[in-house]
Amino acid sequence: MGEAGRKVADLECQLEQLQSYRDEYLRNSSQSAAATDAVKLQNYRSFLDRLGEALRQHLKSLDNARAEYDKRRAAWSEKRIEAESLGRAVDRFRKEEQHVADRREQREGDDAALRISLAARGEPGNR
Repeated sequence: MGEAGRKVADLECQLEQLQSYRDEYLRNSSQSAAATDAVKLQNYRSFLDRLGEALRQHLKSLDNARAEYDKRRAAWSEKRIEAESLGRAVDRFRKEEQHVADRREQREGDDAALRISLAARGEPGNR
């Protein structure tokens, strides 16, 4: 999940750089647009088209990376919930085992106390 998150962050950063480059290019080119001939204008438009296509491709890559990140995050969340459930089940079983052991120890202690008491009285019983 960490790798997918880093990829999204990297692609977002690259997208911002591309958009900044395009915006700067548009600002700088619009200042000198009045003095351009037809060939330069055609090259300018062609470059802007390629830059626009690069931005669209990059946005598509970013959308795919975000989808992958969301998928991994959902899978991680599902596994985390599963692990927590298993942890609670293990805790419940441990408590149950401890309760059984405590009852057994109490019963053994009671039986031992009863035998001692009977032996002290001299009564026949558990000898």
